[in-house]
This record gives sequence, structure tokens and C-alpha cells, in this order.
Amino acid sequence: MDSITHALLAASLLAVIGAPALIPFGILGAVIPDADLIFHLVSSKRPPLYMFTHGGAAHSIAGAAGMAVIAYGTLYLLVLSGVYFLNFTLPFTVTLLGIPVVIAGALLHITLDFLASPGIPLFWPWNETKYTCGVFAGPSAVMIVISLAFFILFIAGIVKIPGLIVYGVLFLVYLAISVIIRIAAARRITGMTCPTINPLIWLAIEKSQNFWSLKFVNLLTGNESGNRTWPALSGVTQEDIDLISDIPAVRRVRYHSCFTIARRLDNGDIVILDPARVEGIVRYPPYCRSVILEQKGGTGWQAVTE
Repeated sequence: MDSITHALLAASLLAVIGAPALIPFGILGAVIPDADLIFHLVSSKRPPLYMFTHGGAAHSIAGAAGMAVIAYGTLYLLVLSGVYFLNFTLPFTVTLLGIPVVIAGALLHITLDFLASPGIPLFWPWNETKYTCGVFAGPSAVMIVISLAFFILFIAGIVKIPGLIVYGVLFLVYLAISVIIRIAAARRITGMTCPTINPLIWLAIEKSQNFWSLKFVNLLTGNESGNRTWPALSGVTQEDIDLISDIPAVRRVRYHSCFTIARRLDNGDIVILDPARVEGIVRYPPYCRSVILEQKGGTGWQAVTE
């Protein structure tokens, strides 16, 4: 989900329970997990830190709660500094009640992202597996339009805080429709199903023996398009895969991919790649799509090109 949608849904929920004074804290918590966008500046050049990227550690339950506490503490220190050194005060009061609200906003963020593909590592640092309901295609185009419209109307003063309840209702209606579509996709498509920007066209990914296949399925017509197939292993044995699986650069590519394939190059090197992203069929995320490994010594391997 996009940050505006996260913020408006947190504000809508607090408006529903009659706590408008806490909306700033709810919004802070709802958007702070997306601050992990800046983590990529560091982790992009350090494969062992691959979980510190957008949609990584900060999008786990523990990571989001930690980010929320840090955000609240930072806000509190800024307020104290403003009061004592700049004679500046915010238009709302920073109280201890804000701590659980900021944390709740962050956990709401995680809940919403759990609804979207490609998923989030809910139980990091104990488990880095991504989990998703696969209801939305990452940022939902429909919700982006609705959220931008409400945001503009709110900034313009046309929609007041009570009007945010209408926004929440619209989201619930769209969520219900999306769940119905998700169920229809699961009934019609075999293998993994991934939503696309078009709610009625879904990506189907399936593995059969040594081959991965990918196609787009129109839920209304049943038409299939873009059928592609790749061998899972080409000139590579399962023993080779076992030897390289724990290399951080390999784990990073796999973390960002729905599936990967392995090929042995003419010079004996092995390339691990996500063919769907390399070929532009899937465009997100645009980084860490492949890695080339060369053998060193007898059985050791190291990443040489990423």
C-alpha cells in the first residue's frame, strides 16, 4: 500500500473511535515503516544486510513496532528541544498515550501490507519468509486514486475529520470486492497467483518437474497470455544449489523474487536470477534481480557480479 493510504486509514480509524486528537500519532506510526526506503542506500552495497531494504525488516511485526518506538522517541526529543531552545510548540500535545497509538499505527501498516503482494517478512528476525494474502497488487491503483482525491479534499478543507469515516467505508467496500476477486482467482488458477494492476488479470506461476511457467489469466474471459517457461536448473545440480544457497548475495536475490532459476555459464560460473524481473515481465522490485557466482578452491563459491 502507498503511504497516503496508510495515513488516511489510520486517521479514519481514529476518527471512528472518536479520538481525533490522536490522529497525528496514528499517522506517524502508519507511515514510519516506509522510512525503510532509505535503508537501501546502505544495504544495496552490502549483501548481508539485504533484509534492511524496503519491504524488509521494518515490515515485520517486531521491526515495525521498533520503528514506531524510535519515531515516537525522536518526536518527543524534537518537541522538548523546540520548547526549551526555540520557544516552539506543536499544534498537538505529545503524551505517553501517543506511544501505543504510534505502535498501533505501525501494526496497521503491516496488516495492510500483508494484504498485498509480494508480501512481507512478518516474523523477522526469526523467519525471513514473506507472507501475503495476495489481495492487492502492492500499491493498489484504485486506492491510490481514491486516497489522492481524499487527501486533496482534506488539505483544501472540503473534507473534515468526520468525513474520513467515509474514506474508511470506501476502503472496506473495495477490500470486500478484492477478496471476492482473490477467491475467484484461487479457484480458477493453479499454482501461485499474483494480482496485477488490473484487478481482473492475474499472474499465474507454477513449477512442474524442472520447469517454471508463467502466464497471465483474464478472470472474466479465461484467456491466457504471455505464456513463458524456463528450466529451473540448467547445467546445475541440486548439490551445487545446496552449496551456494546460504551466500548472502544469493539469498538477497531470492528474497526479492517469487521464484529463481539457476544456469551454468560457459566459463563454469553459475548465475542465479529471477527471469520474470530480468525480462521485465514483473517490474518490482527493479534491483537485485540476479547474481553470478564463481568457484573458488574446491567447493567454495563467491559472488562476483550482481
